[in-house]
Amino acid sequence: MASTVRVEDKLHARLRDIAEAEHRPIGKVIEDAIQHYERDKFWREAHDAVERLRADPVAWKKYQDEIALFEGGSMDGLKDEEPYYSPEEEEAIRAEHARTESR
Repeated sequence: MASTVRVEDKLHARLRDIAEAEHRPIGKVIEDAIQHYERDKFWREAHDAVERLRADPVAWKKYQDEIALFEGGSMDGLKDEEPYYSPEEEEAIRAEHARTESR
């Protein structure tokens, strides 16, 4: 079911320009923007939570000790299996990690 949302004329013009340039309905542009916002918000909150944990040396140590219990366990008996990520994907993951660590 469609609904009407009131927005400023300037915002509507921006949405219309994006929709026309990408040959998509305005609703899809808005939907994608909201999904992007929600994903960014999730990761921002996750990074903030880790930073709060790191700020407490005792809690961070307990967390590190707990994680150490599971290190290597996921690869037990799988040494001949294909890797989950390609080398390019691993590099992208490492780059994203380095970028977020430098905040």
